[in-house]
Amino acid sequence: MKPRTRIERQVVELSGKLPAISEAQKKWAFSLFPVKGFYLKKGEVWCQCCGHLEKVLIPVLEVSLQVGSHICPKCGKPLRLVHLFDGACKDEMHIVSFLTCYKGWNVIRTFQAERNNRDKGVPTEYSIDEIYQNWFDEKGKEVILTRPYSRSPFHLSWKTWEPMQVGHHNHSCGGYYEMEDMFDTHGNYFYNRASVTGILKRNGWSNRFMKMDISVSDAVRQLLSNPFAETLVKQGQYEVFKYMLKKGNYQLPYRHALNICHRNGYVIKDASMWFDYLDLLTYFNRDTHNAHYVCPENLNAEHDRLMKLKDSIEKKKSEKSRMEMMKRENEAYRKAKSSFFGIVFDDGTIHISVLQDIQEFYDEAQEMHHCVYINKYYLRDKSLILSAKVDGKRIETVEVDLKKFNIVQSRAVCNGTSRYHNRIIELVNRNMDLIRRAAI
Repeated sequence: MKPRTRIERQVVELSGKLPAISEAQKKWAFSLFPVKGFYLKKGEVWCQCCGHLEKVLIPVLEVSLQVGSHICPKCGKPLRLVHLFDGACKDEMHIVSFLTCYKGWNVIRTFQAERNNRDKGVPTEYSIDEIYQNWFDEKGKEVILTRPYSRSPFHLSWKTWEPMQVGHHNHSCGGYYEMEDMFDTHGNYFYNRASVTGILKRNGWSNRFMKMDISVSDAVRQLLSNPFAETLVKQGQYEVFKYMLKKGNYQLPYRHALNICHRNGYVIKDASMWFDYLDLLTYFNRDTHNAHYVCPENLNAEHDRLMKLKDSIEKKKSEKSRMEMMKRENEAYRKAKSSFFGIVFDDGTIHISVLQDIQEFYDEAQEMHHCVYINKYYLRDKSLILSAKVDGKRIETVEVDLKKFNIVQSRAVCNGTSRYHNRIIELVNRNMDLIRRAAI
């Protein structure tokens, strides 16, 4: 798309004057590729870092496989050996980003770094090409420049030889598939050094944001345009800032309580649980302007205590009233989430499925000792709750955000984490397309 406004024309002009990235930045981008080599049982090791093909004695190869490493005689790197027929594609690619400033703009420059090993014995080829840029002015207004590209649910390719053009944040839905925003930097590898404008630095920028599980472009935009985001960061409430970005809710509730936390030097380490706890305080008409309540010494214990108290109060309601309420809420839940019922996936050990009625929420909460039922997660429009089980036993409860299609939280018994936690997260992310399709 051609630039149409004055600010877009200005960015296009400035983009052409950006300096090339440094050799140190290129070296870092290429260092992200795994240090590995392919081997054949007949006694060959093919280094993926430099392309060197080495003939080795079979006993030597067996020793390398036993110790889990083999030193490449050419580049000197200790290779993790993978059998050639078990390995992935020999061409590898990463998306890397660099945050810099130029002429009063904060710029996130994003590149496609590739490592190609097409033929055995041929030197490895490394390449890095710029694919898009996110430009932010001092007020957080964003302009995107991008190379032309083509994509479908099954492929994505950039036309890196063509000039930059103006782009816009996008996501598209085609039939059963919803494709993510092309220019959201969440998930990119970020260079650990950054230069930012004085205004962004004044508003609380920290390089730690590039290591957090957030969209860096969203963080920059909010710090420049949203005073509340600036306040959170300057108060040291990084987990609340992260929670805000992941939820996409840029004006969180209980702001007065956050100010009380700041005045008392109380840093919230689990934002999701803290907001659930404040909901419980409100339920009991406790004073959320009182530091005694909003700054608990043991958040987990206080959260669980109020949750159990609320649960006992709910149980004391007449059975008829409770059943009628559950029936009404169950109808509302089924109407809102029935398209997700039947979603089931597993990895052979972990079995994950969507909770399909209010009784299942109740049973989940009783066994896991958390607030998924008491705090009525089933009435939250943009939340989908799944239960992860191993051998029929509940292990963790997973909340998925239906707006951004990411995992908000995954809690084991008493809001802890199980030894399957990372596998559960990976399994849900791997099957997120099933949820996207059901949401259409």
